[in-house]
Amino acid sequence: MTQVKRPLGIILLIALYTLFTLIALWRATQHAAFDILTLGVLPVLVGLLMQAKWAKIVLFFHLGLQTLVLIAMGTTALIAFQITPEDVIIEFNGQIIPIWMVTCTATSLITLQWWAALNHKVRQYLNHSSA
Repeated sequence: MTQVKRPLGIILLIALYTLFTLIALWRATQHAAFDILTLGVLPVLVGLLMQAKWAKIVLFFHLGLQTLVLIAMGTTALIAFQITPEDVIIEFNGQIIPIWMVTCTATSLITLQWWAALNHKVRQYLNHSSA
């Protein structure tokens, strides 16, 4: 059986979900945080690496979940900012991260994932699954 070359979108998704998996494993071991948004990256990564038939379904499910969480958190932050703007801060390891930077990063990550998932070559690659 011939190996199909992975398109750029799949390579980007694999790299991104590898990073997400490392962060999820760190978070699970350090903070005992087990939730579907964090550990849901594992089946997506495995499915993409295996080119499994179910990878597309899991990818779109997890991507939809990420999008819903981003919208919910953004709406909550916007409402909180209207009530008490001085209390809306994001802090990580004692460093305050500007909200505009978090917003741009999160939006860019979601947009990149949607672009890759909806890319014609990626859909074609996932439709011709080997598993």
